[in-house]
This record gives sequence, C-alpha cells and structure tokens, in this order.
Amino acid sequence: MELSDKLEKVQVSPDLPIVQALEKMDRAARQILLVTDEDGRLLGTITDGDVRRALLEGVNLQELVSRIMNPYPKILPAGSSLEAARQLMVDHGIRHVPLVDKLGRVVDLLVWQELFLPRAEAHSERVVIMAGGQGTRLDPFTRVLPKPMIPLRDKPIIEVIMEKFYHQGLSQFILCLGYKAEIIRLYFNGNTRPYHIDFVQEEAPLGTAGALSLLAGHLDGTFLLTNCDIIVEMDYAHLLQYHRERENTITIVGALKEFVVPYGVLRTEDSSFWIEEKPNFHFLVNTGLYVLEPAVLTLVPEGKRIDMPELINAVQDQELRIGVYPHYGRWFDIGQWDEYQQTLKFFETMGFGG
Repeated sequence: MELSDKLEKVQVSPDLPIVQALEKMDRAARQILLVTDEDGRLLGTITDGDVRRALLEGVNLQELVSRIMNPYPKILPAGSSLEAARQLMVDHGIRHVPLVDKLGRVVDLLVWQELFLPRAEAHSERVVIMAGGQGTRLDPFTRVLPKPMIPLRDKPIIEVIMEKFYHQGLSQFILCLGYKAEIIRLYFNGNTRPYHIDFVQEEAPLGTAGALSLLAGHLDGTFLLTNCDIIVEMDYAHLLQYHRERENTITIVGALKEFVVPYGVLRTEDSSFWIEEKPNFHFLVNTGLYVLEPAVLTLVPEGKRIDMPELINAVQDQELRIGVYPHYGRWFDIGQWDEYQQTLKFFETMGFGG
C-alpha cells in the first residue's frame, strides 16, 4: 500500500461528525486520526485517548471532530530521523508522530509499535474465562454443547477467544467450568497449544462472578476476567496500562453501542412540537471484560451465587477504585442467536478464525 493511501485512511476533515470519525479510526486500526484541511495541512490529531475522554465526559457524538481534537500535537519536520521520532515519543509518552513539510502538510505518520515493538510483548497476567453457564439464550444449541464450544467457523468460541489473547502476549488461562464441563475438558485434553490452561469446577451455578471464590489463593497479581461469549478487538496491553495508571481495583471495559429507535419520536418543549425520525443514541455498555486486582477475591462469598454487578457494588462499598475503559472498536456478543449469526457473517467476510 502506498504512503498516500495509508495517510488517507487516517485523515479526516474538522467538520466530520465524531461518530463517523470513530468508524474511520476503527477501520484504520492506527489509534489516531489526523485532522487536516482540504490542502492536507495538519490542524490537529485525535487519539484513542482523546476518544476515551470524550466518551467518559458524555460528549455528543454528532458534534464535529474539532470539538475533541488536540490542536497542538507533537510533530517533526519531514526528513527527521527515526531516532528523533523515538526520542520524542519517549520524552512525551506519545505513540504517534506526524511528519509535516514546510507548508504544514502531512507527509508521513510514525507509529510506536512499528519503531519499538515489532512483535507482541509477553504479559504475565492470567486470563480467567467464565465458562460455566448454561447458555439459555442459545437454546436449543446448548442442549447438546456447552456455550463455550459453539463453533465460530472451524473452532469453538472459547478457543477463538484464547487465541486472540495469546496473539497479544497473554498465555496463561484459567477456565471456570460448570455446565457440561466434561466436553470442554475433553476438547482440551492433552493440550499441545502454545498457551497453558488450568481448570476450576463449580459444583453448582455460581453466577458471573461466584467462581472467583475458587481462585482465592491462586491469583496473586492483576488478572483479566472475561465471559466466554464475547470477543473484544482491542489492545490488551494498553488496557492493562490504563488500569495500572489509574490504580483501579476493577476496570470495566465499556463498548460504545448505537441504538436506533425504529419510529418517529414525538418531541415537545413548552409550546413547540416536532417529530424526530428514527433517532439514534449512543451508550457505553458493559462488554463482560474486566481487569481486576486479587483483593477483589476476598469479597466473593464462598459457594454462593454472585454476579458481577453485585461484586462491583461490594468493591464500591469498600471504597476501592473502579474505572471504565471506553472501547469504540469491534465488540462481538455471541451469547444470543442474532448476534451469533451476525458475528459468523462478519468473520466469514473478514476471513477471521482465531
């Protein structure tokens, strides 16, 4: 791909609505957009950090990108050395450096990962996967197979989830089993995969958080917790960094979700009246992916059913820090039929399998 094509994928005009800019940022997968005028002159940048701040502040996504852009980004003149770019990134804690010519036009974009991290960095954090539910929303499929074993193309969902973690350097997994556990154990029996798998077993259904009581004493560091029916396309290293920098006890990954009202909505204000045709709304919704500290485990009652909202409330009662990591990229909830079918179609179109 030519440089001009790469730059075009990350360039937006200042009068583009934020919601459309987010779609372009997601497609480009560079975690940055360059806001330029019609002549290609750099007006500002929008990074994924700018997006997260805007989502947490409740900025209207129909506003223009100029509302959230950084008008004074760190830049270098065209022709600067890679070493100069590396030093600028290290000095200012940034991950992108646009190169501009004498007229201020963007001629290149240097990215941290390409300069420093050619391969995924290994992480010691363990990934706990809640795989014990009955999957009633996928009935009757789950009368035969446990939800984690439902196929996504040529692999079970749970294996696709683990491979996506593994490709980002996370290789230690704990599967919390319950319903039809023997099928999952049999599938992974004699595991020759490049990652390690441990199992814990619920004797009775313990909800979306209760199985954590089985891990007390086995986890002594930060860990990730995920449901077995969700796939979040994101940078897990940055999620962990975000969690630590804010000294959170729990970080909840919230995905940006659009909801469209399929009707004309009647609006009234004082004596005025109008109809808003099929309006859409954006919310941050819980994905079922979390980062937790081991202190949380002491708050999970042994042998009792408890769901994550209850555990989060217990953490709040202890006045421990809880944060939200806003995610605006792809998120697949495979726990119900319509979402499962849409995910299958997407994976077939994009050629994904793990």
